[in-house]
Amino acid sequence: LLSDLVFIDLPAIGKKVQAGDTLGEVESVKAVSDIYAPLSGEVVEVNADLADHLERLTTDAFGSGWMVKLKLSEPAEAGRLLDLAAYQAHCAAEHK
Repeated sequence: LLSDLVFIDLPAIGKKVQAGDTLGEVESVKAVSDIYAPLSGEVVEVNADLADHLERLTTDAFGSGWMVKLKLSEPAEAGRLLDLAAYQAHCAAEHK
C-alpha cells in the first residue's frame, strides 16, 4: 500500500525473531511502516540490493523484492500463513 518509497531498514544477519516481532522498517514520503516477521526464526540472509532498488518491493515483491530469509525455529507456524489466493482475497476485502 505504500508508494514513493525512500528507505528500508532490514535486520542484521543472525537476528532472532518471534512471529510478529518487528524485523525492520520501510519508509515512504508520507509514512514509516514496520516490517513484521511472519514466522519465528533467525535471519540468515538479507537482500542488500533492496536499499538501492526499492521499486522492487512493488514491481517484483515475490521475486527480486524479497527482504530476508529466515531459518525457522518453529516450522509448524508455517501452516497458519495464507497462500497467494487467500492473501489476494484478503487484500481485495481490505480495499472495499
